[in-house]
Amino acid sequence: MTQQHTVAQGETLLRIAKQYGYQTSKALYNHPSNAEFKALRPDPNLIYPGDKITIPPKKEKFIPLRTNSINSFVVQNEKEYFRLQVSYDDGDDVAGKRVVLNIGSQTIDTVLQSDGLIEVELNSNDALTGTVDLYLNEGETTPTKSFAVQVGNLDPIDTLSGVQGRCNMLGFDCGTVDGVMGQKTRIGVKEFQYEHGLDIDGIPGPKTKAKLQQVFGS
Repeated sequence: MTQQHTVAQGETLLRIAKQYGYQTSKALYNHPSNAEFKALRPDPNLIYPGDKITIPPKKEKFIPLRTNSINSFVVQNEKEYFRLQVSYDDGDDVAGKRVVLNIGSQTIDTVLQSDGLIEVELNSNDALTGTVDLYLNEGETTPTKSFAVQVGNLDPIDTLSGVQGRCNMLGFDCGTVDGVMGQKTRIGVKEFQYEHGLDIDGIPGPKTKAKLQQVFGS
């Protein structure tokens, strides 16, 4: 029986797939019944609350086996990753700076490489929330900066909440990520536009969104 799932904030496509017995997000994303959803969300890692995803009925597979032989089966199992990139806005090298990441049931205490990138494989049943503590000065015992993280809560770039979230993480304060075009959001967008040589009107139009997506990386 075909079902329809409505995306809630914080859900990921892989976890939705596993909820219905599939092992990969591609089983849903590439199914013909979700062609409209796929066209709307070209990046399967960026879906939006209220999106409708069709859950097709699972089909039994019948595989002929050889007698007097070893029959091998490979089960596909997609993994989830949390990726964090830290950088100074003035371009200074972040190499050697300590980071403590708590995500789900995991604690990772490490130092940054010059690219500022950290990648962590997520445990399947973990909550997709955590904290990031940055120790930017040598010998510090108290974090210089601390952030709460919510995996799966970044919305697509074509939504205002997606613009707000990216601006905030790049240091251009748009206030609360609420999808409301208030004064603080306009100021944050204007600061981003000024920094990147765009027309400064506070409106996240196509050029601003394209630049924001390029700078943020998704």
